[in-house]
Amino acid sequence: MQKTFYDFSAFRLLTNKKPLLVCDDAFDFFGIDLPFEAVRFSDFTPNPLYEDVRAGVKVLRNNKCDCIIAIGGGSSIDTAKSIKFYNQIDLPLMAVPTTSGTGSEATHFSVLYKNGKKHSVADRRLLPNYVILQPNVLKTLPLYQKKCTMLDALCQAIESWWSKKATPESIMYSKKAIKLILSNMDGYLENDDNCNKNMLTASNLAGKAINITTTTAPHAMSYKMTSLYNIPHGHAVALCLPKVWRCIKNHDDIAKMFKVKRHEDAIILFESMLQRLEILPPENVNADDLDILAEAVNIQRLSNNPVSLKKSNLRTLYKEVLNI
Repeated sequence: MQKTFYDFSAFRLLTNKKPLLVCDDAFDFFGIDLPFEAVRFSDFTPNPLYEDVRAGVKVLRNNKCDCIIAIGGGSSIDTAKSIKFYNQIDLPLMAVPTTSGTGSEATHFSVLYKNGKKHSVADRRLLPNYVILQPNVLKTLPLYQKKCTMLDALCQAIESWWSKKATPESIMYSKKAIKLILSNMDGYLENDDNCNKNMLTASNLAGKAINITTTTAPHAMSYKMTSLYNIPHGHAVALCLPKVWRCIKNHDDIAKMFKVKRHEDAIILFESMLQRLEILPPENVNADDLDILAEAVNIQRLSNNPVSLKKSNLRTLYKEVLNI
């Protein structure tokens, strides 16, 4: 059972341990004082490589660490979870997310790249044992990053709701996440303390939702856009979601969370929100990209989508997303 805390006093749970601290260079700007000595591992890329993870396992073993702390965004937490997996020993894992978007601290899977291809690792033991949701860490995030991570969480919650694998429990998490995101968005973007806390909670709830259902077409479509146009994942998936939703032609129940009755109106509101947040299609696109993008989508990842999508459908959707 995962335990969640809202302040750093939870570090005391690891006082008698020797942790491997998995973090990127941004850790130095958070002002986090650990009440113990930790072996730091930061030698990994924003999209963690298999080689990075193996290097982390080596550092953990050489220093005889007996637990792992991940402090950072999705990359740090995914790297820590993968290190735990490949170490093949069930060490305690604590996650401290410093963005309100990935929900990685609430899932039992991680992502890494091996031989240039994206791989997902899934194991129930990868769900962190402890989570600290400390809103102060969000204050140093650049505004654009705050927008993108928030949108990632919102898309996760919506996709989980319409997923073929949705359950009453996952829909409950989705409802709570969407409500918190929409009601705290403005204050969060203005760095209000309470809204930052609520957005971290919303991201955690969205993570719990996709931990049950996984994501659907908007996420599957976003990955190649992220690498091709060098835009954050949250930016890419937010562009894709309304186009996919329009293709689904359903879910007035989700629309009610936007305080409208019809899904068509909710889609319009979502697109208006992206315009207001200046989350716009990339400019460096051309018609040849459509085939590249459609071919890159992992069809297996689309099996969870409520409507079937073929390569031709994907090409049409990308054309709408990119305004080509």
